[in-house]
Amino acid sequence: MTDIIYKNTARLFSFIFNPFIIPTLGFLIVFFSLPTTALYSAQMKNILLGIIFVTSFVIPIAFILLLSAISNFNSYMQHHRDRIFPYVFSAFSVFMGARLLAKLPVPQIFSLYMTAASITLIILFIITMRWKISGHASGMGGLLGLLFAITFKYGLDLTGFIIIAILVSGIVGTSRIYLQKHTSAQVYAGLLVSFTIMFLTINFF
Repeated sequence: MTDIIYKNTARLFSFIFNPFIIPTLGFLIVFFSLPTTALYSAQMKNILLGIIFVTSFVIPIAFILLLSAISNFNSYMQHHRDRIFPYVFSAFSVFMGARLLAKLPVPQIFSLYMTAASITLIILFIITMRWKISGHASGMGGLLGLLFAITFKYGLDLTGFIIIAILVSGIVGTSRIYLQKHTSAQVYAGLLVSFTIMFLTINFF
């Protein structure tokens, strides 16, 4: 009974903090933390949110569902090679989102955020050719990298968000290990790779 509760809890956290939804979550944190965004019209806010949500969540999920419908593709992506095409397609979609954001009169942080996410997906694709790195951990690592980067770059106090993100990262990583979806090395690697790419991209570009 206890094991069932633990597994259901682990599945719940894995579902809620799916890596495809993390970019939208990060955007919302940044958007409501930057003082200048309070001046944006409702239309501009919806455009920004729409671009990030559609290119990082809707289109990649639709692609995976389409693959599942027309082929023998395993939507649960248990094997590391099952993740190759989704990573490539998602990297392209997210990069297109970054290019759209770069054309808008908004802070560079938004396009940099999506650019870093697309670079991370490309790196994950390369690693996934040989090894099953954790996508969930990568999503959380990217979020942490974002929070630390804008803290250093813009001097914002995001201590509360950082603490929560660290706790959630630990829970999500533990969940993936408990469900035997990944080893601890795969989880740590996912966190480190995405954190590093996100932090360096935002801070030095």
